[in-house]
Amino acid sequence: MEEELRILKPACPKCGASKAINVPESLFQRGSFGFVKIQVPKGAICEEHQFIVITDNTGLILGYEEIDDTVVRIEEELELEEERGLTLQYLIKRLGFNCIAGLLHSKIFNYPAFIITSQELEFSLDELNEFFDNLFPREFKDSNNKIELIEYDDEIFPNPGYFYSLVKNQRKNAFLMNPRRHVIQIPWRTTIRYETSIINFALEKNDPEESYKILSDLILRFLEDVKFTRDTLTPLKKISEKDLIKILDNNLTLSTINRYRMILIKEFIRRRISPDLIKKIKKK
Repeated sequence: MEEELRILKPACPKCGASKAINVPESLFQRGSFGFVKIQVPKGAICEEHQFIVITDNTGLILGYEEIDDTVVRIEEELELEEERGLTLQYLIKRLGFNCIAGLLHSKIFNYPAFIITSQELEFSLDELNEFFDNLFPREFKDSNNKIELIEYDDEIFPNPGYFYSLVKNQRKNAFLMNPRRHVIQIPWRTTIRYETSIINFALEKNDPEESYKILSDLILRFLEDVKFTRDTLTPLKKISEKDLIKILDNNLTLSTINRYRMILIKEFIRRRISPDLIKKIKKK
C-alpha cells in the first residue's frame, strides 16, 4: 500500500524560490500541539540552498531554520553584521528573503505590516522602520506606515497557528509574518516579482552600503515612472492602457514598461496618490 502524501509549498528563506513538494502524511501524526521539522535538501526547492521547514501537525508552515551544521557559523556572521547596524544582508539572514521582500512591498504600496511573535526581536523595530523608510525620497516617505509587532503569550497559545488565524481574521488587509522567516499572510493580488528582482540585483554587491544604495536607486527609478504616469494622466479624460504603455515606453528610457510594470504603477497610484486617476485608464 502506498503511503499517503501531503503537498507543501515552502519558500527558500535565502533566495525566495518556491515549489510544491510531497511530504509523507505520517510525519504529521503528532500530538495536537506538536511541531514537525522537515529537511529540504538542495535541489528540492532551489539548487543552492538547503533548509528546514517547521509546520504544525496540520501541515501549516510556521517557519524555517538553517541546517544544524551551519547554525553556529551563521550566528557568528549575524553578530558581526549586527555591530554595523541593520543591512539588507543581515535582515535576510535573520528574517528570510520572502519576509524582507514582503515588507518592502508593504512599504512601497502602503500596506500595514506586522511581525507576529512571542519573543523579543533581536533588533530594534525603530531601526527596522528606519532601514526601509530611508530607501525612499522625502516626497514618498510615509511616517504613518510603520511595521508593528503583534505579541502573544506562547503559554496561552501553545499552537501559534491558531493565534495566526485569529490575527488573519482581524487584519485581512495586512502583511503578516513571523521572525522564523515565514510569511503568514499576503493581502495584495500582485506578485512580489519586482521586489525579488531588485533585492537580488542589490545583493550582487557584497558591500552592504553599495547594496543599500542600489536598492534605493532602483526604487527611485520606479517612483520616477510613477510620477511621469501621474503627470501624464492628470490632464486626460480617458486613455487606453495600451496607449499609455506606449507613451511611457517612449519616454521612460531607463525602464522596461510592460504589463507587469504597468500593474505596479497603477497599484501605487491607486493606493498612494489617487484612485480617480486609475479610472481614466481604459482596459481596451
